Amino acid sequence: MRTATRVGLAAAGSVVLLVGVGWLGLRIKPEPFPPHPEKTSGMSTAGLPSGLPEPVHRHFRATLGERVPRIETAVVWGRASFKLGGLWTPMRLKAYYLSGRGFRRDMEITWFGMPILRGADAYVGGRGSLRIGGLIRASSEGKTMDQGENLAMWGEAPFTTPSALVLDPRVRWEPIDAHSARLIVPFEEGEETLRVEFDPQTGLMKSMSGMRYRGREDTKTPWRTGYSGWKTVHGIKLPHRGVARWEDQREPYIVFEIEGAEFNVDVSEQVPGARASQDVSDAGD
Repeated sequence: MRTATRVGLAAAGSVVLLVGVGWLGLRIKPEPFPPHPEKTSGMSTAGLPSGLPEPVHRHFRATLGERVPRIETAVVWGRASFKLGGLWTPMRLKAYYLSGRGFRRDMEITWFGMPILRGADAYVGGRGSLRIGGLIRASSEGKTMDQGENLAMWGEAPFTTPSALVLDPRVRWEPIDAHSARLIVPFEEGEETLRVEFDPQTGLMKSMSGMRYRGREDTKTPWRTGYSGWKTVHGIKLPHRGVARWEDQREPYIVFEIEGAEFNVDVSEQVPGARASQDVSDAGD
């Protein structure tokens, strides 16, 4: 009887130890991706368009200025906490953007700082996709992914290619009230609509929300991305902290911080069809 008790206690102790080690491994942040080797090149400018709703004009005047730098491509990198199967896991990411046209994001979920899952999501040529490898292998594509990744690209524009929100001729703004506006963006042959809210004190963009497909679900779910931690990078004011959530869930699914950004660099390898001097509208000149 005593032997059985000792064996049971030892087994329980081993389980507790393994759980503790596993939990500790998920508390250690990975090293960020190295800074992008190609540095920001010269940016031409265009006048901030007239006729924008007042909160929109106030925000972009503060973040981009009266002369808007043309961001044609961008590379950003940082670290995140990502909710996977109910557990918060550490992640590092690096993403490549063609302004208003497409992106690719490389992600690694780590344990004790070592990659255990690698993934990439993208919106290229009007098609969305997700690929996961490592301990779990999965992939997803199709019409719902196309819409979801397109909306993700526009929701990330304040971090990456904010000039697209005022210089891309396919984009429109409509007034709602003193602290919010409606953003209309292109998708396939039609359009998608997002609600953008601005902080009453700072005038800066606070959140963007809309109806987005979640994975392969056949109905859209309310989705929101929040922006904070504004800092100036290469003369442009960008949010450095983002929180994204599905509004039918109590907690966000990702909290991330941008740690570096370079603009107007070559991303053609990651986003086929891109080049460092992609045409952007002359609106506002």
